[in-house]
Amino acid sequence: MIQIASRRIGDDAAEIAVEGDLDAVASGELRRVLEETRAARVELDLSCVAFLDCAGARSLLRADARVRERGGRLVVMRPSAPVVRLLRLLSFDRYLSIEGVVGAGRTPPGD
Repeated sequence: MIQIASRRIGDDAAEIAVEGDLDAVASGELRRVLEETRAARVELDLSCVAFLDCAGARSLLRADARVRERGGRLVVMRPSAPVVRLLRLLSFDRYLSIEGVVGAGRTPPGD
């Protein structure tokens, strides 16, 4: 089950908050919401995504490409640990703009 909420922030920016599992089924719903969002900057809040599969990760790359095609920028905001883990595993973090990763740059205790 997925919940997606969209709201305008500022003159030409939008925030899309995703909650639940971002998988093959949910990717279509996210695509629909992104297509309706015409803002130049799209902040995709993935802090409440509990599960991300490869289809969901691919949908993020496609969304980024679509936003760029119209001259905008998609930013993945505050991704949850499962999202970060898969994006890094697939090396998608090299292609996506990601901000607000919890614990980024920290050294684990004892190191």
